[in-house]
Amino acid sequence: MNRKSKVIFESQTVNLVEHGQAIGGGDKIPPFHNLPGKSRILVVLLGRIGDVIFTLPSIIALKQARPDILVDWVVEDRCSDLLVDHPDIERLIIFRRTEFERLYRARKWGLAFGIIRTLIRDVRLHRYQAVLDFQGLLKSGILTGLSRSSLKLGSPSTYGKMKEGSWIFSRQIPLAPSARHLIDRHFLVIRHLLGDIPFNRMFYIRITEEEKKRVRETLDSMGWATPSPQGSPAPFILIHPFASWETRQWPMDRFVSVARHFSRKGFRIGIIGGGGEVQKRLLEPFYLFKEETGAEKTGIKNRVAFFPGIFSLREAGFLMTQSSLVLTDDSGPMHLSAALGARTLGIFGPTDPVRLGPSYGNQCASVHRNLLCQPCMKRRCPIGTLCMEELLPDQVIREAEALLSVPAAGFDRNGIIGSFKTDPDR
Repeated sequence: MNRKSKVIFESQTVNLVEHGQAIGGGDKIPPFHNLPGKSRILVVLLGRIGDVIFTLPSIIALKQARPDILVDWVVEDRCSDLLVDHPDIERLIIFRRTEFERLYRARKWGLAFGIIRTLIRDVRLHRYQAVLDFQGLLKSGILTGLSRSSLKLGSPSTYGKMKEGSWIFSRQIPLAPSARHLIDRHFLVIRHLLGDIPFNRMFYIRITEEEKKRVRETLDSMGWATPSPQGSPAPFILIHPFASWETRQWPMDRFVSVARHFSRKGFRIGIIGGGGEVQKRLLEPFYLFKEETGAEKTGIKNRVAFFPGIFSLREAGFLMTQSSLVLTDDSGPMHLSAALGARTLGIFGPTDPVRLGPSYGNQCASVHRNLLCQPCMKRRCPIGTLCMEELLPDQVIREAEALLSVPAAGFDRNGIIGSFKTDPDR
């Protein structure tokens, strides 16, 4: 991997809390392997955004228990922004997937597979004391198999078992009944590696002052930093109305109905996303809503604003912490918002909020119908996605208003921004 795609940082330890709570109902688990001092381990988790966010608490817990352990992480470029300059990662190995796919489509086979060769070379650069596969798919399994270590462990992951033959390359950690959420399932790997160490789902990333400044300047240019009559910054709600599965997508006109309700209550409305033509087409109802709010001539500048493609992941995360509420389909931005301590309401249909929902305190919650077919975990629905069609705006509005009365959580200490779980699973 060239110098642009390999980032090496001095490992640091950030001790933000003194006590945690191990999962598993108090049963004692001896360490699976006694790692010597200054061991180096490799984390194999390439993406997606939510997967990275679900995995980081385990690595943070590992570093708090054993600050001497050096952690390398292999990740795809589309998610690497969350891990660059992270204080607990010694070496970040970035798979340039975007460039690989572009070269592959252009049939530039030599250059495309040169990226793969570089990735394999960097994965094999060190002999690791342990390799941890948190993804449990074929691509992560192959990289785990190619890495140099006699100890390779795999997470039971979302479905309770490794998939696509990834279990061939590592030892799958058994799923424990206590590990209901995916964050806790990933921690089972660390627990088997190190034994009973504290765990409170702490999460943090580094956000620089330059990144914060860019977000604040953008808000100021829109008039959103102008104080309200009460003297505080004008309140705004962020909406991420996109999902990677069509079955996860709440109808766009329902999002608009919720936005209209809160706009009439004095909130500005910001739309966030990754950008691109597909999202632009989906947002047509919101463009009409913006025209509607402009025609009302209230004197409020930019009551509706569009942010897709404007901010990096870390900048978007900081924007979320400045908002009054983040409303979103089950998606990567939902997980990021919740993990950073922002008020977060996730809309769920086919996926399971118990395993995959926002879970960092009372300031985040999920809303869903309780149909017999939920959760089905299907990307296509044979009966018309009733779980989304029957979820009405009034129910979402009630849940959102309840969250607005809950104090936001999270911390921001010298550019380390995050939160940790403070309440038991509900």
